[in-house]
Amino acid sequence: MESRDRTFLADLQRQIDTVEAGAEVLHSLTDTLREGLRAERAMAYGVTMGVDHYGVGFCHAAGFSAGTALYDTLDTFLRQRPSPWGYFDPARPASAQRNRVLHFRPPTQVESQEAPLHEAGAASWKRLGIGPEQEALVRERVSQSGVPLYHQLGVENMFQLRALICEGPALLSWIGALRSKPFTPREQRLFQTLVPMLQRRLTLEARLRETGLLHSALEAALEALGQPAFVLTSAHQVVHANRAGRALAEQSTQPLVEAVQRHLRGEPAPPEISVTALRVPGLAMHYLVVDKSARSQASARVHLLAERWELTTREEQVLEHIVQGQSNRAIAAQLGCSERTVEVHVTHVLSKAWVESRSALIAKFFQSP
Repeated sequence: MESRDRTFLADLQRQIDTVEAGAEVLHSLTDTLREGLRAERAMAYGVTMGVDHYGVGFCHAAGFSAGTALYDTLDTFLRQRPSPWGYFDPARPASAQRNRVLHFRPPTQVESQEAPLHEAGAASWKRLGIGPEQEALVRERVSQSGVPLYHQLGVENMFQLRALICEGPALLSWIGALRSKPFTPREQRLFQTLVPMLQRRLTLEARLRETGLLHSALEAALEALGQPAFVLTSAHQVVHANRAGRALAEQSTQPLVEAVQRHLRGEPAPPEISVTALRVPGLAMHYLVVDKSARSQASARVHLLAERWELTTREEQVLEHIVQGQSNRAIAAQLGCSERTVEVHVTHVLSKAWVESRSALIAKFFQSP
């Protein structure tokens, strides 16, 4: 490999490594790729798959005119085509095309029955993972949908050097370079050397997005339990809790810690507390702890109804004592305020719960879904 090529790859590797996690690495890489491959244009885009259509997840380009609405053009094109287009299926690209640089002829040449790939000739279809029985169908599909898109983008007379960056069968990004003359074998090798770098980084980006999604799913699942729920480390640190859990944790988490300790010793947890080990490769053991005791159930219901009835923090505290059957005098002693102040809070709670008496409030508290 020539020194200029090594320098080019080293520069790209630095760009990939220095773009912070969570940022779109392809945004800064596209122009560098265009220059390094001596292309006129370069582009990278991702495909989202809905129930009945595709869409564009992201789109980065270099060398296109400022007036080219690339994202909108691609997104409109994809949304009109619920089935695969071009030479690959974005839902599951053929294994022959995954993470492999391929050199395509200009679409105008393919329209005139030329082979799709520049150097492969008759072996084009095999290198694309497309069998003889599919050739005519794919060629018709490209002619009817792909070629008009290329005309719209102004690249119908350009050779294309592209790769489908994949993780297993999942497409992470389409990335390619385009120009009016064929790409050289050197440029193809250079691009192919870059593919593993891109695949590693884009896989990392996919994992980060999934982590955010799973965190949201975890929060929703714990809230749906309707019981105080926590995620604890083996060192008994609470790393996540649902709303009912946070309300209970303000009092004490010691029973939860003791339940985890008993689980670690191989002893059964108390019947009112469940402990489930969470095993994730490469991560220390964590535990899902759910408090099913009557005390926690009541506390969780207080917190839930306080939010539903839009009670203040103090009114929520008063509600908790009311449902325990305590008098205003007892509540005042517990909260360290006057009995008159408690009476005011009780009046507000009754009004916000749309009831007229303490007995009706208690009944509604236990009967509310």
